Amino acid sequence: MLRLFILRHAKSSWATSGLSDVQRSLNERGLKDLPKIAKNMSLRNYRPEHIYCSPAKRTRMTLSGLFDGETSMPPVTFSESLYSGGAQDYLDTIVTHTRAESLMFIGHNPSVHILANQLVRSGETAQLDELAIKYPTGTMSVIDFDIDEWRELSTDSGVLIDFMKPRALQD
Repeated sequence: MLRLFILRHAKSSWATSGLSDVQRSLNERGLKDLPKIAKNMSLRNYRPEHIYCSPAKRTRMTLSGLFDGETSMPPVTFSESLYSGGAQDYLDTIVTHTRAESLMFIGHNPSVHILANQLVRSGETAQLDELAIKYPTGTMSVIDFDIDEWRELSTDSGVLIDFMKPRALQD
């Protein structure tokens, strides 16, 4: 059994004059949501063993906020394809990961939304319905797969275990 966490970066500011999209940072709401997301990950014992993260400032800030104050962070790989690519680039990264360990992806819409929908086969009906419609900022899908290695992953094979949206989380 392998577990995948797919997290859309926390709420970001709109483009500031003179800054490129990749340089956009989190806004006040995004910064406020991060401790809630981190707390609920801890309460639910969601601990990825390896993280893939887009190099954009808002995804790096999200990553940092999730592990703020912790003594150790799982290994992190920053990948340009998670910023500039699409859902297929995320999927390609997953299936080429050689270790049988839980993975987290911190990335952008529409790629994270498309990826989660492609991978999920079953789960709690209300969460599946929410996932099908929208993937808000700061939202994380937790998907389990009955496989031993990531190279065995196929679309429409995962079980949606959780669909954590910041607005629905306890402080």
